[in-house]
Amino acid sequence: MIDGRDKLEDDVQGSKILMVDDSPDNLRLLTAVLKRGGLVPRPVTSGRQAIKAAQADPPDLVLLDVRMPEMSGVEVCLHFKQDERLCGIPVIFISGLQGSDDKVEGFRAGGVDFVSKPFQEEVVLARIKTHLRLRRLQLALVSQNAQLEQRIAEQVKTVTASHLATIFALAKLAEARDDDTGQHIERVRAFSRMLGERMRELGLHVTELTSAFIENLYLTASLHDIGKVGTPDAILLKPGKLSPNEFEEMRKHCALGARTLAAVLEHHPDNQFLRMGAEVARSHHEWWDGTGYPDGLQGAAIPLAARIVALADFYDALTSKRCYRPAISHEDTCRMVQVGNGTHFDPDVATAFAGLEGEFRRLRQEMQDRSDLG
Repeated sequence: MIDGRDKLEDDVQGSKILMVDDSPDNLRLLTAVLKRGGLVPRPVTSGRQAIKAAQADPPDLVLLDVRMPEMSGVEVCLHFKQDERLCGIPVIFISGLQGSDDKVEGFRAGGVDFVSKPFQEEVVLARIKTHLRLRRLQLALVSQNAQLEQRIAEQVKTVTASHLATIFALAKLAEARDDDTGQHIERVRAFSRMLGERMRELGLHVTELTSAFIENLYLTASLHDIGKVGTPDAILLKPGKLSPNEFEEMRKHCALGARTLAAVLEHHPDNQFLRMGAEVARSHHEWWDGTGYPDGLQGAAIPLAARIVALADFYDALTSKRCYRPAISHEDTCRMVQVGNGTHFDPDVATAFAGLEGEFRRLRQEMQDRSDLG
C-alpha cells in the first residue's frame, strides 16, 4: 500500500535537473545525490553551456553555483529570467560562500532558494522536490486559469451572439413593415464593413478603424433604421412623394431609434456596441456639409460610423426598388456618390467607395430582393 509520503515522492520522479558548477567534483557528488533521489541530473561546467542546454531542452529545475569564471551564476539566472521559455524554471543557488550579500543578489536575480556548501543530501533533495512540486502547482494553476478563461469567453460569446440575434431580429421586424426593403439591412452592414476595411487599407482613420471598431460597425449598421418602427404606415408605405409634414414625420425615425438605444445604454454605459448603434441610428442622415438631419452636424462632428453607414445606406436605397420609384442603376448611383463627395458624403468614405464600386455591384447582385427579380 502506498501512503501519502510515497505519492509525494513519486510525483517528481524523473524530473530533469540542470546542474551548473565549474567543479567536476561537485558535479559528481550532486549527480550521485540526485540519482538516489530518483531525479535525472544534467551536469554542465559553465554558464554558457547551461544556457545552450536549457534552450535545447528546458529542465524542470536548475542548481546553480554562484561563483564561476567567465559568467557568474547570477548572470546565468538573469539570462534565464529574460528568456520567455526559461523564465518560469526554478533556480536554486548552491555556494560555499556564507555572505548575506551573495544571497540577496541571488534572490534579486530570481533565485527561489539558496543551499550552502557543504550540504546535507536530505536537505538538498527536500528543497529540490519542494520547488519542483511548487512549480507543478503553478503550471496546473495557469492551465486551469486558461481553461476557465476559455470557458468564460465561450459563454460570453454565446450570450453576446444571443443578444445580437435578438437585436437583429428587432431590426428585421422594423424593416418587415416595408415589403420593398428585403435584404436591405444585410447589404448595408456588408457595405459598411467593406468601406471601413478599405479606408483602413488606404491609411485613413487607422487609429479609430480597429478590428473591433469595424466588427461593431458591421453589427450596428443593421440598427440604422430601427426607429422606423415608430413611423406610421401611411407615411412609410406611401407610393408617392411625401408632403413636407410627412417628411418631417419620417425624419423622426433617427431620433426615435437613437433614444431607444440610448435608454438601454444607460444601464450598460460601457457597451461600445450600443454606443455606436445609437450614433448610427441618430446620425446616418447627417450630411458632410451640415445640411442633413436631425442635428445639422457638419464634417468630423458626425460620428465616423454614421458617416460610413450613410454612404452604404444611400447606395443600397437608391439601387433598390421602392413603392414610390423604380431602382436606380449602379452606374447612376455611383455618379451621384461622386457628385456628393464633400457635400453629402465624407470625402474619405467617398474615396474608399470609388475603389469598391465593382465589389458593391457584385454584392448587390448576389443579394437581390424578390422585388428586384419581379
